[in-house]
Amino acid sequence: MDDITFFFMVGVIQGILEWLPVSSSGNVTLFIVNLTHIPFSEAIKVSFFLHAGTMLSVLIKFRSHIFSLVRDAVSLNRTPVLTFYIAATITSAGVGIPLYMLFDTEIPELIGSLVIVFFLVITGIIIRYQKKGLKPVGETSLFDAFIVGAAQGVAVIPGISRSGLTVSALLSRGVEQEEALRMSFLLSIPPVMGLLMVTFSAFHWIYAISLITSFLCSLLSMEILLKMAQKLDFSYFCFALAAVTGCILIFLY
Repeated sequence: MDDITFFFMVGVIQGILEWLPVSSSGNVTLFIVNLTHIPFSEAIKVSFFLHAGTMLSVLIKFRSHIFSLVRDAVSLNRTPVLTFYIAATITSAGVGIPLYMLFDTEIPELIGSLVIVFFLVITGIIIRYQKKGLKPVGETSLFDAFIVGAAQGVAVIPGISRSGLTVSALLSRGVEQEEALRMSFLLSIPPVMGLLMVTFSAFHWIYAISLITSFLCSLLSMEILLKMAQKLDFSYFCFALAAVTGCILIFLY
């Protein structure tokens, strides 16, 4: 497989899986490691960097919501949604940064892959037994924001789905499913910007192929997901991918 085809496929995987309740970074890392055999810790950095494409799709898709948040922040208008967003973001940073530093160490390929399989199953179980919400984000409390922020922070561990855990946390706090998806998309912006700052050194021109592909696939998958928000059972995606990943590991090792 040539480099252009390989990074095109990486972009497709990132763009499609980013908004599903499976770990896009975990699966992209597995894909890179098992096909190129580069160090696991380096593959994680590359997978994190490729979130730039999916972040751009959020900025475009939800530009009006982002503008409202920025306008309220600049004018010091402490709306319930802005308060929730800031509290969740600060909490996710407090939880996620130490975990990121922990997983920045060298991890053997097999151990890292098994970690991914384990957390894919955990994410599926969490989503499978979540409660269905009914209220808007504007009616949530600071405690709700802390819970959601902590969930997003934990998702820095490869294999844990950020979107899956944040959506699950929002639903568990009683937030309506479509709004939970929308807020999960918006909450992805600050951590992705932070990850880009610490992983920019991993950039190579060939990654532009993945960035463009992930951006286009992300827009499409986001649109489909929002339309199916009231019908889709996300947990089966986690279980299926965990099973496939497990079979791959048996074959490879």
